[in-house]
Amino acid sequence: MKRNIHYLSWSLLGVGWLWAVNTVIWSPELPYLNFNHLNSQMMLIQLSHSLTIFGSIVALLIIGNQLGRNTKPLLPTTIKYWLYTVGILLLTLSVVWLRFNRFIYHDFYHAILPLAGNTVPLAGAIIIGSLVLPLIKPVILRAPLSWSTAVFVILAIVTFFNHDSFGLLKGESITYYLLIMSLGIAASELKLKKATVLKWTLSFLIVNSYLVSIMPDASFFTRGNLDTANRFTTPTSFTMVATALGFYLLLHHNWQVFFNKLHHRIYFLLTIALLIQNPVSLNIAVRYANHSSLLWKQLLFITGWFIWILLFAFILPPVFNYLQCRYALNKRLTQFWTTDPAMPLDQRTVILAQRVENWLWSKWANILAFGCSYGLALCSIYLMGRPSVFVKQSMLWVNTFLIFCIFKFIQGICNRYWTSLFLTVILNFIWIIANMQKMAFRNESILPSETTMINNIPALLKMVSSQLIIVSLLIIIGLVILMIILERKIKGPHLTLRQRLIWLVIPLCVFGSSFFWNQPHSRINTFVHGWGDIPHFIHQSAGALRNGPLVQFLNNIDITIMDKPTDYSASEMKRISKRYTTVANQINRHRTNELKNQTIIFNLSESFANPNRVPGVKLKNNPIPNIEKLKKNTTSGIMLSSGYGGGTANMEYMALTGFAMCNFAQTLSTPYTQLVPYLRHNPTIIQSFNYAIAIHPYSSKFYDRGIDYPKFGFNKFFYLGNKKAPITQQKKIGANSYLSDETAYDNTLNQLTRHPQGQFINLITMQNHLPYNHLYHHISHYKATVPANGTIAAQVENYAMRIHYTDQAVAKFIKKIDNIDRPITLVFYGDHLPGIYRNSMKKDGLKLHETDYFIYSNPAAQRLGAKNLTKHNHYVGPNDFIAMTAQQTNSKVTPYQALLTQLYQQLPAYTVNTQTNGTNSYNSDPEFINQHGEKVDYTSFTAKQKQLWHDYQLVQYDLTAGHQYLLKSKMMR
Repeated sequence: MKRNIHYLSWSLLGVGWLWAVNTVIWSPELPYLNFNHLNSQMMLIQLSHSLTIFGSIVALLIIGNQLGRNTKPLLPTTIKYWLYTVGILLLTLSVVWLRFNRFIYHDFYHAILPLAGNTVPLAGAIIIGSLVLPLIKPVILRAPLSWSTAVFVILAIVTFFNHDSFGLLKGESITYYLLIMSLGIAASELKLKKATVLKWTLSFLIVNSYLVSIMPDASFFTRGNLDTANRFTTPTSFTMVATALGFYLLLHHNWQVFFNKLHHRIYFLLTIALLIQNPVSLNIAVRYANHSSLLWKQLLFITGWFIWILLFAFILPPVFNYLQCRYALNKRLTQFWTTDPAMPLDQRTVILAQRVENWLWSKWANILAFGCSYGLALCSIYLMGRPSVFVKQSMLWVNTFLIFCIFKFIQGICNRYWTSLFLTVILNFIWIIANMQKMAFRNESILPSETTMINNIPALLKMVSSQLIIVSLLIIIGLVILMIILERKIKGPHLTLRQRLIWLVIPLCVFGSSFFWNQPHSRINTFVHGWGDIPHFIHQSAGALRNGPLVQFLNNIDITIMDKPTDYSASEMKRISKRYTTVANQINRHRTNELKNQTIIFNLSESFANPNRVPGVKLKNNPIPNIEKLKKNTTSGIMLSSGYGGGTANMEYMALTGFAMCNFAQTLSTPYTQLVPYLRHNPTIIQSFNYAIAIHPYSSKFYDRGIDYPKFGFNKFFYLGNKKAPITQQKKIGANSYLSDETAYDNTLNQLTRHPQGQFINLITMQNHLPYNHLYHHISHYKATVPANGTIAAQVENYAMRIHYTDQAVAKFIKKIDNIDRPITLVFYGDHLPGIYRNSMKKDGLKLHETDYFIYSNPAAQRLGAKNLTKHNHYVGPNDFIAMTAQQTNSKVTPYQALLTQLYQQLPAYTVNTQTNGTNSYNSDPEFINQHGEKVDYTSFTAKQKQLWHDYQLVQYDLTAGHQYLLKSKMMR
């Protein structure tokens, strides 16, 4: 007998191993399942696949037999299996997250709702089967042969007609598993001789092998393809099940003895099922198995994986049993769910319903608090302007949990239920109202850096309507009165000292984790992003709408401006200041003009870029003949944008400051909203002028321009809605809702007339902003040829018509400034391409980041010595415009501008990674482009070039993220 048990143990291990192989090797991510070559190799693959399937079917028959033998109270047992399943799935999810840094919130849902999510079908079948199979076992045993025959009839229909009429899903559904499990119960009562079973098994094995082998040929010759080649190589094949059943019957009695000796046998089988079928662990297994294309190496890996599964299958059930005993789980479940079997069914149902109701009432306090938290989370997202709060339920649950933590933290401090609940409601009410006001005024939610403004509440209240203040105060007073009444009338539950300590620690850990949310590839970063949290640093309002204001607030806590360069210190910055002061003195010996005595216009043209440069795109006619003519006769070329389809403010920031986006950390994607408002000093070209204005024929709320421009030093900001500095002569073209470029240039001419002295003008247009619908007539004049990659010709044609109007407005503006007898230089540049091209970013990324620019000096400026630049001007970045403007106008530079001049003259142009950067959501390591449009590796730089780049990084770090040592030196003067 011992020898039989020994052999049986190895046979069971073989069955389990085949099951594991079948699950991993035949994953769609590996090549075998999709093998489609009609040859002897195909036949061998099919035969080996059928062999592995036998193991999984035999395992199902064994599990069904074991479940049918259960004599314990059914409902408590089923609940324990469910709890064990949830526990193992959560444990697996945690291990995969901590070990492999992988987490997706769908996996969490599936872990806590294994039946609803059908996460592990076999586990679901075991849970349901533990309740159902013992109940139907008497029915099965009354006619085991008829029951078995019915099962095989169903499988035969599915096999030969190849239609899933019974919802068996090719052997991967709870229905199929329960069907085979019930067959395992029936088979245990079949009175058949071993010789008969052996003949039957061998016969079906031969028939199955034959069918499996010929099906690829039959499929190919009857259908012309291999669509039905796997008809008999599935767990639902009746020949496959018949063969597995014969193998099961041959060793049935021995297996029964073996499992009688095995403690926690159902939990043992359930553990194996959970670890083999669980998509979370299976994905990891498939990924590692796929590292090698050699089958023997994959089998070796699967063997090691299966050994680990067996180890856990022996360890975890005893641990669960210990926890059951420790917390009297079995006793409590039995007392709760067990009723007198002699009672009528309706009375037993009423008793169970009453117990459930009493249990819910005992938890009323936490249920009410969680419900209020959910309602507050719902309101916080909905009132930010979201049309439907049910788009992203995962973030709604995250907000709910955070608000519930706030409630528990307050309760941990004061230990008064109603006080804690109402304080949570009042605080969140104030929070929501404050965010609504900020969204209305500045199109963004509250940021962490603004919490210091709480010290000046009277000033903040002046910004809010008195009506809103009065209504809010009345609501708060009403809530306080209700809180006092409830505290006196209804006694709320109190926490024990241990519970209070726990709920003081948990919220601190949860909210404290936000200091690490944005650390790339960290476990916390993976966990937060796995829940669907997308920070949206570029558009804070979009982040508040998507994530809720509370999560968006926490997203902005962990902001790294820029990684600290090596050698950064006060002494090093002093050395750099001296070095570039010397360079500035050398440059200024040969220059005669001052920037402040001239008019310099930086004109960011929204989404302006020649479509004919995009690979595969060709227009019937040229939409920008005037600008192309200008480019031939003045300083011009290609500007490397750091964005595609967006990121306007970043190009504007680089042009005004000379800083490069590729030097900033990943979490700082938009300096206008994340950096500029909070710096004491923002060095820009504006400091070289006595007077500066900004013109933008749109709202001031975009990118916080209304806040940033005063920080930069602009004297006035002309925008829509500004009564003191309004946009006049407003014109629109066709059905375009944005003001035309002609409007922008007319307002610029007005300022040139009003202020005849030297000045700096920052002009941002809006005419060519998306969407690119049919807004104009005659777009067929630019009939577009586009590649077959999803690019829509009509959008390209509509866009071409828009830049045609820009071309006309620019030509008209140039003529006007030519007639002004004072030096004016115009720096015209497109900020990024419109996001209408569907070219591969990996293949055409550089072309999708190339916009047009030119620097034009009018005759008055030319008489003062302005000359076109002929070197280093074909490929530039927006951060080069300060140095280029000073050089073209023969103007003296500050030490910082001398650094920018050397960067422009001695280094290739630089930008973010153009192959992976689609919307400029994050920065990257710099990508260098030479004057021939070729990528240059940093390692090819000379020592002098590397030192220059390092100096630039030190300067940018000091002035944006460091101690701003350079403000005390001559560097910025």
